[in-house]
Amino acid sequence: MALSERRVVNPFKPMLKNVSSGALNRYWLVLAVCLLWILFFDKASVWTQYKLHRSVQRLQADKIYYQGKMKELEQTKLDIQNDHEKFARERYYMKTADEDVFVIDKK
Repeated sequence: MALSERRVVNPFKPMLKNVSSGALNRYWLVLAVCLLWILFFDKASVWTQYKLHRSVQRLQADKIYYQGKMKELEQTKLDIQNDHEKFARERYYMKTADEDVFVIDKK
């Protein structure tokens, strides 16, 4: 049997009969492959974008937290600058040998 007499049999032919002809169009196949590549395997895939979005949200929450901390520290700095002695007595319980310090918390 010569090579020219051989008949090529496509093993996928029975499966391809069930698929509509529009889905077999090469342009649709290329488009589907490109979309799959972009959605799952690309550097900017859906999963990567989700992780980046979560990271941005976490960083924004941290920013708000640290801005609040900065306001507290600025108030503490003003307290120290205005009255050194009062701050030292109330915060660190500094006193002379013959006196007692009582701190009353107004909460």
